[in-house]
Amino acid sequence: MPYKILFSLFCLCMLTLISSASYAQGLSNNDEPVEITADNSLEWLQDTKQYEADGNVIVTQGKAQIYADKLTADYRENAVNGDTEIWQLTAIGNVRLVNDGNEALGQRAVYNIDDGKTVLTGNNLKLTLPDQVITASEKMEYSMDNGKAVAHGNAKIVRGSDTLTAQTITANFTKDQSGTQSLSTANAKGGVKIQTNEETLTGNRAVYNAVNNTAEVFDNVKIVRGPNQLEGARALVNLKTNISQMFGAPESGKRVKGIFYPSSKKDNL
Repeated sequence: MPYKILFSLFCLCMLTLISSASYAQGLSNNDEPVEITADNSLEWLQDTKQYEADGNVIVTQGKAQIYADKLTADYRENAVNGDTEIWQLTAIGNVRLVNDGNEALGQRAVYNIDDGKTVLTGNNLKLTLPDQVITASEKMEYSMDNGKAVAHGNAKIVRGSDTLTAQTITANFTKDQSGTQSLSTANAKGGVKIQTNEETLTGNRAVYNAVNNTAEVFDNVKIVRGPNQLEGARALVNLKTNISQMFGAPESGKRVKGIFYPSSKKDNL
């Protein structure tokens, strides 16, 4: 194909991508245009209604960026005005998503523009926010616009020196006036473990409140601080003051149990 024709097709693809960007508001929740660039190639596949970019791909909309080895953009035609709308972006290989100071890493990301949700899969899944880091081994779903992230498989939240791990963690975020996201609450299920400098808490599920730095742990709960232990059905723990309360469940015959070592003076619960 002559170079001029190939260059014209490339420009046409870029213009089409940029003109359809107002429908890709989920990247940064605004009407700014989307720009897609790549080192190697950018193809327009009209039969499958896709654009494919290859080689150090960068997608930019305002302050938001997606970086990947390859990218596929699925589009459709608006039934009302006939405009082209990009409705889904699939990034593959060394994926990095950046938006408002938040960063997400994975090997594959599927971003659905209609519902604003991103699904990350692959090794070393990681979502970094100003005050916490969330990791997972199987899958991570998140929507910064809705302020929610769900980490599946060996999920972990690291916040300062404290960690919360479980099979699944659902994290809810709030945004301040500057747009900075911070953790509000987290619901953990399956093999829950909370680790602090002072103690280790385990149970089947937990609700963590980041605002007042407290946690409520349920079902087969154990608190270990030094050689001392508490066991029960439910625990309330203030991670700031290190005050722990354990409760039983008389209706099910679950009693509170404590094991203490008198010689342990500094590790008393």
